[in-house]
Amino acid sequence: MEEFNISEFIKYYFSKIIIVILFVLIGTVASIYYTENVQVPMYKSQTSLVLTRSSNSSSTSSLQNDISLNKNLVSTYREIIKSRRILSKVIENLSLDMTEKELGSRINVTSANDTELIIISVIDESGRISRNIANEIAKVFKEEITSIYNIENISIVDEAVLAKEPYNVNVPKQYVIGIGAGFLLASMIITICFYFDDSIKKPEDIEEKIGLSVLATVPKYRGKKKR
Repeated sequence: MEEFNISEFIKYYFSKIIIVILFVLIGTVASIYYTENVQVPMYKSQTSLVLTRSSNSSSTSSLQNDISLNKNLVSTYREIIKSRRILSKVIENLSLDMTEKELGSRINVTSANDTELIIISVIDESGRISRNIANEIAKVFKEEITSIYNIENISIVDEAVLAKEPYNVNVPKQYVIGIGAGFLLASMIITICFYFDDSIKKPEDIEEKIGLSVLATVPKYRGKKKR
């Protein structure tokens, strides 16, 4: 394997700097085009619910039982929120033009570890629609869970608000990625070309590659200057 000469590579790299500039420009234009014409801005709205205690839980044992029951119900409630029973009613109430499966794919239900807090996140191309869906899910779920379990232990902590900025668009970051990708690609191409370039560029290369001494060199003829 040939020795990789750093100093020669630097000279070679800067001799091809126009390629780096070209690829950086291409990466910048590509990131701008993707941001403006390809990427679909999506808005996220969140509402949170908490499992409350029973009104008659006055004793310590009853209170402890309620806490244990609520923690066990959190994972079950998360699945019920995305059930057809809840989603179909939300679609009907808001007159949404989508199926239950489509609506379910836009919903994410999470809960913090060892807490009774449930967070419902909804994404949509419209900030207004995502907010309305999140609030309606919380409302419908609170109503339906009473008839399912015959208990009232759900309270809405925070209602969803209108998202002003899309959550999936970060213009400066995407521009930096485009510029960085163009720079790295150009550098890779230049490095590969330098590594596999076995052409003779100076007399010393003959001695290194062939092992023969150079007796004389012929200067490049540039022609006579015209007056």
